[in-house]
Amino acid sequence: MFLNYFSRMDNWLIFKLNGVKKQFVLIGCLILSGSALGFDFSEATAQMQNDLNRGDSASFFAHFLPDARLYHLGDEGLEMIELADFVPVLKKFRNKEYREDFTKIEVRELETGLTHVDVHFSFYINETFAFAGIDHVIWVKENAGYRIANLYTGVLKPKFASATGQASTTIHLDSLMNKWHNDVATFAFDDYFNFMTSGFIFLGTDPSERWTKDQFSEFCQPYFEKKSTWDFKTNWRNWYLSENGDVAWFEESLATWMDECRGSGVLINENGTWKIAHYNLSVLIENEKVDKFIKLRKK
Repeated sequence: MFLNYFSRMDNWLIFKLNGVKKQFVLIGCLILSGSALGFDFSEATAQMQNDLNRGDSASFFAHFLPDARLYHLGDEGLEMIELADFVPVLKKFRNKEYREDFTKIEVRELETGLTHVDVHFSFYINETFAFAGIDHVIWVKENAGYRIANLYTGVLKPKFASATGQASTTIHLDSLMNKWHNDVATFAFDDYFNFMTSGFIFLGTDPSERWTKDQFSEFCQPYFEKKSTWDFKTNWRNWYLSENGDVAWFEESLATWMDECRGSGVLINENGTWKIAHYNLSVLIENEKVDKFIKLRKK
């Protein structure tokens, strides 16, 4: 039954988006080449996205133990698939029909060499946001590194939300913010600035960078025209909503050319359309390095 269901992946996606209960997706496997010194999750996530979104089956499968299994927990219980039977899905990624972005990673590392990681993801079909879900990845230590022993995945459904529908709202907001960051990397000037409110404020990393929407637009336009913008990838993001559900604020970690940065912002619902009203980008500095940083700024 499972393999027949899997072979109709396109029909499944249509059924799923129409609310059919039987759900299955095997995507977003977090891949890691570990070391005795610990994990680099930003690098691992970037490698995962590269292998998965390229549909590179050889690189993708190399991160799993030979007898690893992929599981889906759905309304009808636990379903399992062999790694080899995941090849048709990887082909969809290779053909650019599917794409996945991570939005949040939560790690629980045990001294025994067993590590659990929950990966929140947004899934896109032909570059259109389709749904969000969570992968539960189990790594085990093998020699000097780590490989994936099992992966459990499921779709995040509105029934897990509170009475105010916060989960479904944050899924939508995540997709909007992912697109906003991607608009810069793909030089989509109009989309990037149309997402901002008229009173939008951007706080940059330089002390002089407090821009209104018009000022920020004037600063950014030459970079968009020369196609020399920036490309920030989200490591994780946390959302918070007002009681009436019309205001949302967030904090996020970003992988950038400046190494890890932190962003925070506020979105408001304007007549049914969410827009960003405020964004603050900051670089990170460890406490023990602040004294040297202060001296550097005074030069």
